[in-house]
Amino acid sequence: MRPADAFVAAVQHHQAGRLAEADRLYGTVLAAEPHHLHALHLRGVLAHATGRNDEAVALIGQAIALKEDVPELHYNIGLALWALDRREEAARHWSRAVALNPNFAEARLNLGNALRETRRFNEAIAQHSAAVQLQPQSPLAHNGLGLSLAKAARSEDAIHHYRRAIALQPGFIDAYLNLAMLHAERGETGEALALTMRSIEIRDTPENRAVFAGLVSGIALDRDEPALRTFLMRALEQNWTAPNAFAPVCISLIRHGPLRAPITRAAQAWPGRLSSEELLGAAGLAAVNDRLLLALMARTVVGDTAEGATPNVSQDAVLDIASALARQCFINEYVYALSDDEEARARRLRDRLGAALASGDAIPPLWIAAVASYMPLHMLPGAGMLQARSWPAPIAALRQQQISEPREQAALRAGIRQLTPIDDEVSRAVQAQYEASPYPRWMSTGAPKRYASAEAFLRERFPAAAFGSSGRTGALDVLIAGCGTGQQAILTAQQFAAVRMLAIDLSSASLAYAAAKTRALGLDAIEFAQADIMRLGALERRFDLIESAGVLHHLADPYAGWRVLLSLLRPGGFMRIGLYSEIARRGVVAARALAAEKGYGSTAADIRRFRQELMRSGDEVARDILRFADFYSMSECRDLVFHVKEHRMTLPEIKGFLSEEGLLLLGFEIDRRTARSYAARFPADLAMTDLDCWHAFEQEKPQTFAEMYRFWVQKAATPGDTGGRS
Repeated sequence: MRPADAFVAAVQHHQAGRLAEADRLYGTVLAAEPHHLHALHLRGVLAHATGRNDEAVALIGQAIALKEDVPELHYNIGLALWALDRREEAARHWSRAVALNPNFAEARLNLGNALRETRRFNEAIAQHSAAVQLQPQSPLAHNGLGLSLAKAARSEDAIHHYRRAIALQPGFIDAYLNLAMLHAERGETGEALALTMRSIEIRDTPENRAVFAGLVSGIALDRDEPALRTFLMRALEQNWTAPNAFAPVCISLIRHGPLRAPITRAAQAWPGRLSSEELLGAAGLAAVNDRLLLALMARTVVGDTAEGATPNVSQDAVLDIASALARQCFINEYVYALSDDEEARARRLRDRLGAALASGDAIPPLWIAAVASYMPLHMLPGAGMLQARSWPAPIAALRQQQISEPREQAALRAGIRQLTPIDDEVSRAVQAQYEASPYPRWMSTGAPKRYASAEAFLRERFPAAAFGSSGRTGALDVLIAGCGTGQQAILTAQQFAAVRMLAIDLSSASLAYAAAKTRALGLDAIEFAQADIMRLGALERRFDLIESAGVLHHLADPYAGWRVLLSLLRPGGFMRIGLYSEIARRGVVAARALAAEKGYGSTAADIRRFRQELMRSGDEVARDILRFADFYSMSECRDLVFHVKEHRMTLPEIKGFLSEEGLLLLGFEIDRRTARSYAARFPADLAMTDLDCWHAFEQEKPQTFAEMYRFWVQKAATPGDTGGRS
């Protein structure tokens, strides 16, 4: 076949989507005519379309060397360079394309996006405005202009262009979400949520699910919202994200829904207990049958003091309700205190159930749910016989949760590899706590958005941060230092396109829980091992990303442990750290002091009694911990109030450490409301990384970092390099 004929055929295959055949024929042309401009260009375009971006840059680069003044060449090489994260080069080529052809709307659009990313907002607006003038019916152009206007704080103009993009393309999910985020930044959460739900109705995507979860996690409601209930049910049932993110808004809806009257009666009577008839009134058990409550109880800890007033489930109860309550009690590790009479009745029912299992008698399914509300089924004598029988679906789910999964974890625990000795006195004490109470107990996570690299993730999270590329290509080497029961390790493994991960913890019980969850999800990128951070210095592996959130402050010397981790981080690598705040944990300190004063230990019985006393206490400082989700689960309450070792930090201390170690602060993980408040208070700190400003802000708003300081840093790429890099 002549080269000219081969080229025509290649183009035809290319246009028809037969890319492999097109690629072969372009190769044939170039073998005969290595300087065939159009074959070089189109084979490069094809390479970019199939993810071979290095090859695309090389091919189109050869074409540009042959004829530099073709705007399409610069446009397409820019696409490949952008995909390779070579953004400055991409922007230069798009700028050249625009110079060669001022009417090249697509090049102006991409150049505007690149300018916006480097915070040259007015220049970005100029390029996007030109693109809109050239293509007034382009939803992409209006959306791009809206983004640039929003970044330049011209929100009304941005809203106009987002709405124009949606009018031109009613199914344009990105425009809906950009408009929603702009309303959220303006504090108009209701409007933002409505737009996000509308986008989900059009097409359910990981992006709008994530926006929905972020919006509802901080919303305050004073009434029931049926439409929102529907979306929350979908979110819980379809596992949009970790269910604990939805718990506060679900509880608000439940409090204003069918259960409003019983909750009010229970609160008025508390700490006294009402009978089922007194609590539920004329509505009877139907009042408890709130589908949202049942879905929530089956999936995460319900962190609300009214839960302590839930009535005993009688034999007349609906099995779904009883089973949901049993699953909730298992998840919160039976954290609520019992009266002596209630405990005795539970033991009697347990004994009756055990006898019936031993004798082979028929067993009402409700007995199993009732017993499982007071103790885990795997501790029941004859639990194996429960496995051998057939049960209704709610009991089968209970059996899976309380027998099959604990047995799997016990089997996996024996196979956990020990990577380092654990011989430090504090480490051994912390290990003992978590062997007894694997932390935290969680049921499911959502599927997070995936990123091609750590840089891509951090650029989206901290758009104003001046950080450099780690220079890493291929799979990301990740260390999760203190992985606990594996939730964060799994999320991180799912978040990046290619990962090799080592996840370590002191507790083999926590690691077994993590391994079981990982196996259930079919993940194979995570290696779990038992190790002490303080002994990791001898590890020969090095990592591109290290996460240690909520761990260092439990070491004998947190900063010494941090330095060990830094020694394992490659130059230019990134680190996510979580540390307790001295200012934010004043209530925790008061609660710990109260527990010590009253002589409470860390046994389950003492924790239950302490919680009861605290909920009745008039000590408002100590009662501050009632707003912590950790208060509503046994292992998490033990971690919150009775931990064997806890340090608390201040931002000036952290600033000093970052300076000493040459670490660049990229930013804090904060909610939108806090970000808006901080930006209004310190508008000059565009990157939100001035720790002196944050210290002043925290002193004014002590609950800013109530859970902990969670932040990202980058290690210098070369010794002495502590500045920002673009």
